[in-house]
Amino acid sequence: MSENIREIIVKTLCTLETEEKKSHLLIREVLDKYDWLPYRDKAFFKKVTEGTVANRLTLDYVLDGVSSKPMSKCKPVIRVILRMSTYQLLFMDKVPESAVCNEAVKLCESLGRKELCPFVNGILRTLARNGRSLPDFSEIEDDVRRISVRYSVPEWIVAMFKKEQPDYEALVASLVKERNTCVRVTDEKLIPKITEEWRRAGVSFSESMLVRGAFILEGFEGVSSLYGFKEGKLIVQDESSMLAALATGIKKGDDKTMIDTCAAPGGKSSFAAALMNPGGRVSSFDISETKVSLIRDNFERLGLKNAEARVQDATVYDESLKESADVVLVDAPCSGLGVLGRKSDLRYGISNEAMRDICKLQKDILSVAVRYVKPGGVLIYSTCTVHKAENEKAVRYILDNFPFEPDSLKPFLPALFEKERDYEHMLQLRPDKDGCDGFFISRFVKHGKD
Repeated sequence: MSENIREIIVKTLCTLETEEKKSHLLIREVLDKYDWLPYRDKAFFKKVTEGTVANRLTLDYVLDGVSSKPMSKCKPVIRVILRMSTYQLLFMDKVPESAVCNEAVKLCESLGRKELCPFVNGILRTLARNGRSLPDFSEIEDDVRRISVRYSVPEWIVAMFKKEQPDYEALVASLVKERNTCVRVTDEKLIPKITEEWRRAGVSFSESMLVRGAFILEGFEGVSSLYGFKEGKLIVQDESSMLAALATGIKKGDDKTMIDTCAAPGGKSSFAAALMNPGGRVSSFDISETKVSLIRDNFERLGLKNAEARVQDATVYDESLKESADVVLVDAPCSGLGVLGRKSDLRYGISNEAMRDICKLQKDILSVAVRYVKPGGVLIYSTCTVHKAENEKAVRYILDNFPFEPDSLKPFLPALFEKERDYEHMLQLRPDKDGCDGFFISRFVKHGKD
């Protein structure tokens, strides 16, 4: 382990403490900046940084139990050192406790906090003596509080799930579980060659059970160096996102027109465009040039000539697009509660008030998007959350206010209907039950025909 990797972790975590940055984006920036580091160091950086962010509530509860000063009162750099060290003690049993404690003290010294070395050393040595396994928190009598601390999810979110799901603890546990990176090979004919190259490079992977051509990379970092990426033969895309693209019903050789209203980074648009003939067309929108540039980068890298991306606010109606699309996909902005295992800090940045604003935004986007669908055309509404107000209630809003009828997803996603589902026109996916991110997909057809 290079001697400065832990200092890089501290500086990254301190940035997240003091600046409004999304952890997954900052982590990606740091990995790109230090791409020259050995793979082992980059993997350690990512695991400790993500794990410390994800388990913040749990770590603070444990630390408050042995510290003379609450974590909320500590200097940010000391709080960060204690959190990341405690994470290693409780969640990474292969890291020797002597290394954890000694390196924490060195960090205090190198970062100008030598006077606090005894404080940090004493806390960590106490934790190590108490045992390195995560406690069961059975001393917390209130279930909502206990689950909140155990899985590091704010109490109000746990309470919300308790109202909506009888097995809410299993749901919370599955949502926060770390998720591996998933990629899609753009041409099935290339799969044997690409997977053989991965094996030669020592990449551990497994084939998706849900989408052909999709692969789960196990413990792999730095996808840009993976064989096939720079050549434009694969794209990073979650299985649930691929399922939303398949739900459109677009198939090989189609000449359809599709609008993707909230498209960044362009995975679903890319999937649909790659299936279509050159005569088909995908128009992808998003609200900022930054987001649209991500879409364009993917289109260009994948060599897609039948897809375009432009800046457009999905809540603002464009008369020129009236009833112009065979398919309109609305993968709406949402709370993101279904992807907590990928974007750890989402749970800390959302609030009840923000949730209400999100639900209103989703309705505003839908009220515009439905007008782009041709008579007889298809509307797909999806989110990466498991919150009923953003999902089932949005479906009811569509059916109650616009000329659409529900349409079965079963012909397009048959593997998901091998188990019993409550409905055919909408699916609530869960990590513990479906093996993919928490995701919602629904399908509708507009009344009338061309």
